[in-house]
Amino acid sequence: MITSSIPYDYSRRSLSRPFHSPAASASTDDDSFRSTIDESSSSCDTDPRYATGIRSSLHPTTINCIAEALLLRSSSSSSSRNNSREDENRRIAIDISDTNNEPLQVAITAGNIAATAILRRKVDGTNDESSIFTTEESQLISGRVVGVVMRMRELEMELVQRVSLVDWVQKYNEEASFGILVEECQRVGGGSSLSSSMNDEDELLSARIRTDPLFRMNRAECLLALFLTNVERPRMEAMNMILPGGGSAVDFIDDDRLMVILPEYSKPVTS
Repeated sequence: MITSSIPYDYSRRSLSRPFHSPAASASTDDDSFRSTIDESSSSCDTDPRYATGIRSSLHPTTINCIAEALLLRSSSSSSSRNNSREDENRRIAIDISDTNNEPLQVAITAGNIAATAILRRKVDGTNDESSIFTTEESQLISGRVVGVVMRMRELEMELVQRVSLVDWVQKYNEEASFGILVEECQRVGGGSSLSSSMNDEDELLSARIRTDPLFRMNRAECLLALFLTNVERPRMEAMNMILPGGGSAVDFIDDDRLMVILPEYSKPVTS
C-alpha cells in the first residue's frame, strides 16, 4: 500500500473546524517534509521520467478517485437504509459524518482508493515508464484524496452555498454542471423545510451520484477545486513550496464555473 507522507494534515481534529482555515497540524512536520521534497528534487536529474522537464497533471487521477469516493458513499448510504445485516456488513467506511465510522477507517478507505488508482496507472504504464507516477506524485495524489474525503461534508456545504448565491445558475438550470441538486440550493436559499427535506434530499443525491457519472465527476471537480484553493494552497505558500504535476492550480474547471465557486481565485505562482 502507498503511504501518505503529505504536507498537510488530512486527519480531522473536529468536524466543526472552520473550513477556510488551513489544516491545524501536519502528519509529518514541515522540516521532515521539506527534506522529502529536497531529496525527491535532487533525484530529478537522474530519473528518466523528468527528462523532458514536463510532467502530466495529477488532477485527473485525483478527480477520478474523489468521484469513486462519492460513488462508494452513495452506495453505502443506500445499503444503510435497507437495514439488512448483509448490507450492513458490506457497508464501507467512507462518510466522515457517519458516527458509525472512525476517522481512521475513513482515511484508510480513501487512501486505498488512491493506492488502487496509482497501481492501475503503474500497470497500464509498464511499457512507458514516463507515465508512471513518481513517489512524490503518488504521495501527493493520496494526500489530496484523503484530504478531500475527510472534509467532504464541509466542502459540499461550501460548494452549495457558493452556487446558490449566483442567479444565473438557477435561471438556466445549471446546478448539475457543479454536481449539485436543485433541492440542495433550495434548502440553502430557504426554499424548502430543512427538517422535512434533508432525508429526501440525501436519497435523491445518492441516487443521482450512482446513476449519473457526469454529475458525479462535476461534483468531484468542484470539491477538489475548493480543497486546493482553501486548504492546500495556503499551506504550500506559507512553506514557500511548489508542488509537482501542476501544483495547486485549478486548471481543470472552465472559467464560468470557476468564477462561481471561486470568484476570488488567482493563479498561483508556478515558478
